[in-house]
Formats: sequence, structure tokens, C-alpha cells
Amino acid sequence: MAISALVTLMGVWFAAMASPGPDVVQIIRLGARSTRAAVWAALGSTTGLTIWTVASLAGLSALISAHPGILVVLQVLGGCYLLWMAYTAITGGIKERRAPATVVGTETRAPQPRGFTPDGIIKAGTAYRMGFICDLSNPKVVIFFGAIFANFIDPGMGIGANLMVGAVLILESLVLFVGVALSTRAVSKWMAKNSAWVDIVSGVVFLLLGVIILFEGVRGLIAM
Repeated sequence: MAISALVTLMGVWFAAMASPGPDVVQIIRLGARSTRAAVWAALGSTTGLTIWTVASLAGLSALISAHPGILVVLQVLGGCYLLWMAYTAITGGIKERRAPATVVGTETRAPQPRGFTPDGIIKAGTAYRMGFICDLSNPKVVIFFGAIFANFIDPGMGIGANLMVGAVLILESLVLFVGVALSTRAVSKWMAKNSAWVDIVSGVVFLLLGVIILFEGVRGLIAM
């Protein structure tokens, strides 16, 4: 692949990854309470993205195009998971706003949503899993990736070259996601103070995305 084509591909990829999708929203949501948790979620999202990227390069997008039923099932499952995330985020934020704060020693601590300790700490493995599953919840990205690769990757390229391009894009995504996680530190005090609202707004975004994906999946089931 020519350098100019690779640079263009990286630009398109960056724009796609930087858009406010489930991954970015999840990272920001966790970053409202813990930069460490946000970084682990970023690593989880990157792992999920790696699976979709490898699957696209391996021809999964072509397989899904030939058998739409696969995408329909994945969309229904992914949409349901996003709706579950919306429910937990919104209800957690509402409970946090309504529940009285607890006093521990000389500190006043607000109640924390599911998955967090009273100190607002979330285990690294839990944050990683949340980012990982969140990324896998939108199977339509494999079609998007397939379209991108079809326009930028030469069919004559060897497996090694394809994997190299995929590795560059995954590294770019990792830098972006971790950058988003670390950037929450700049507004950490404000986000911590308004973490309940961050949960609620994040939940609304998850709800909209989940409804869209689930609607497309159900429509596909009806059309089958």
C-alpha cells in the first residue's frame, strides 16, 4: 500500500473512531469516576475492535453480506446489550441523585452505581470487560470496516501486509481511546461532581444507539 493511501485510510479511521459511539461514551462515563477505569475500558474496547478488524480482514464482512441473517442476529443481541447498559446507567444516575450521601470518617461520599465500590472504585477487570463487550455490541462495524478495506486495501496484498495495516489501525485506535480516557483528568473534578448526570446522559446515548441497532435487527428478522 502506498504511503498516501495509508495516511488517507488512517484519517478516515480516526474520524470513524472519534465519533461519539458506544466506546467513547463508555470511556467518558467511567472516566467521570476513575481515570484508571477509563484506561482499562479503552483497552477493552481496543481488544473488541481488534476482533472486528481481524474478522473483516478474514472476510467476515463478505460472509455477512452473503448471509444477512448473521448480521440480524448479532444486531438483536448487540441492541439488547446496549439497552441493558442504558438501563443500568440511567437508573444508577437517578439513584445517585436521589439517595443521600454517606459520611465515612470526615468525607461525604455519594452513592455509586452498580459495579463501583462506595469509594467510587471499579476493578480493572470489570472496566476492561465493560469496554470489551461495549465494542462488540455493534456488529454493523464489521460491514463498515469491510467497506473501508475494500476501498483502500489492494486484493493483491499478502496476508502479512494486510495484518500490518490492521495493526497500524488498531494502534491508532488504542492511542485515541486511551487519549480520551486520560483527557477526562482535565475535567475530573467537574465530572466527579456531576457523575450522576454523566451516567444519565451516557444512558440516554446508549438507549438511542440500542434502539437503532435493535430496530434494524428486528426489521431484518421481519424481512427474512
